Parts: sequence; structure tokens; C-alpha cells
Amino acid sequence: LTQEGQPLALFYGYETAPEVVFASQADADAANLQTEKSNGQYAAFGAGDVHFINQTQGDNVIDSEDMVVIGDPNPDLFGSLSTRLQWKRFSLNAMFNYSWGNDVYNALRHQMEAMSSTINQTAAALNRWSYDGHATTMPRAMYGDPMGNSRFSDRWIEDGSFFKLKTMTLAYQVPIKEGFPILRGLEVYATANNVFTLTNYLGYDPESNMSQNPLYYGIDTGATPQAASVLFGLRIAL
Repeated sequence: LTQEGQPLALFYGYETAPEVVFASQADADAANLQTEKSNGQYAAFGAGDVHFINQTQGDNVIDSEDMVVIGDPNPDLFGSLSTRLQWKRFSLNAMFNYSWGNDVYNALRHQMEAMSSTINQTAAALNRWSYDGHATTMPRAMYGDPMGNSRFSDRWIEDGSFFKLKTMTLAYQVPIKEGFPILRGLEVYATANNVFTLTNYLGYDPESNMSQNPLYYGIDTGATPQAASVLFGLRIAL
């Protein structure tokens, strides 16, 4: 969602109740909510279905009128930190990236925890609702998802805040003996990239984006994460 006076590319979808899933049929009956199925008929949510918030309060139907802003991919604070340490002939350079307050739509988890088709699912599906009174945040598995439990909601929006050691270089200045006039300096070094990331995000990489388009910022479709690597080098000054 993008509109005048608001942050760019907000996530717009359905909000879920704190318990996320109706644990029992009694809970579902008390909420008295229903949804329109693909055949145009209305069906009541039952035990094991997701408890979506009825924002309009004018009816008991969960539909597009109940959609609200459920996340913001724009960080409250982001940037980089760098440091350099030196001891005798050794030096250590490090750069950290950080982002705080941004949300990420985990589209890959959306696909692999929908439990509505025959594709592979994550291990989280083992905790799906399975009996009346079962308190869980994973709804029942239903082929085709007739109740729309996997619709775009805050279930798929995660905190994308992170603190990452982006690069780190350890170098050593090799002493030059007399008798080598053409050699003014020699340094050996090792550089590590994407060393570690501190985050609560469940996906591969909170920095992952499906597109460079700012309207698609904060959408993780499971693209290849930034790989960790180690490079070794030699600098020669003549």
C-alpha cells in the first residue's frame, strides 16, 4: 500500500487475534465469523481456522473491508559501523551493517506453511491444529484452503531487524630484510564476508529483496542469501 502522507510500500492485509487459531469449536462459535468461499457461499470459521480480526464490526464476514496496514518495510534506523584495530604489524578492520524496526514479508514461508497443496512444507506444519482444544498458532491443514486461512495476513510479516558483521579483514605487514631495494612493502591478509547475522527473522537473510523496485522492498521470496566467503590476498609495494 502506497498513499500520500504515508511511508512507502506498507504491507496491507488481514490482522489476526493474539491466539491466532481457534483452539476449539466453542471459541469459533463465540466469535461467530464467516467468510465467502470461491463458490459464492458463506461458511463459518471453525476449530482450527485462523481467527482474523473483524475490523468493520458491521457484519460477521471476513472480507477485503477488514484489511488494514499490518507492517512497514521501512526501518526506523539503519546504517553501518566500522572499526580498525592495530597491534604491532597486525591490523584488523571490520564493518557492521544494521537495521532496526523494519518488517519483512516472508513469502517463502507463506508458501511452505500454507498446508493447502501437495508441495513440501516446513517442519512447522507438524504443530498444526489437530484436535478440539489444541492451542497452537498453526491452523488445520486443508487442501485448497477453502476458508482462506493462508490469505495475506500478519502471520507472514516478521521483524526484519538485524545486526550483521559484513566484512572483516585481518592483515600482517611482513618485515622486509635489507638487500631487497625494489620491495618497499609486503602484506598478507584474509577477508571474511557475511561472517554472522544476529536477527529473529526466520528466513534465509533479512536483507533479501525480490526486486530493486522500492515498491517491492521487504519481500523475501527465498532468493539466494548473501553467501559467506573467505578471501586470501597478498599486497606488494614496489
